[in-house]
Amino acid sequence: MPSTKFEVLLSDEALSFLRALEARRRDRVLAHIEELEADPFRPRPRADIKNCGRHHGATFYRLRVGDFRVVYVVEERQVKVTEIFRRGRGYRWLE
Repeated sequence: MPSTKFEVLLSDEALSFLRALEARRRDRVLAHIEELEADPFRPRPRADIKNCGRHHGATFYRLRVGDFRVVYVVEERQVKVTEIFRRGRGYRWLE
C-alpha cells in the first residue's frame, strides 16, 4: 500500500529561527510541524491551520502554535515550511 504521509521540508530561514529558540519552545513547535506529515490541512487542538490564500502562484497555509506562526505550502506530497515567526510580526510579506 502506498504511503499517504507528506514529506516535511524546512527552509534555511525556518531552521535558523528554530535553532534560536529555547529547547522547550523549539520542541513544541517541531512536534506540531511533524504532525503535518499526516495531514497538513486539518486543524488540531492547540494548532490551528488557516488557508492564507494564493501568493506568487502558490497557496500558503499558516499553522498557529501558541505565539508562533509556521507558514508553509503544500506541493504534491511535500509540505514546504517557508517561514516561522512570532505572532506580532504579522503577514506583511503576503501583501
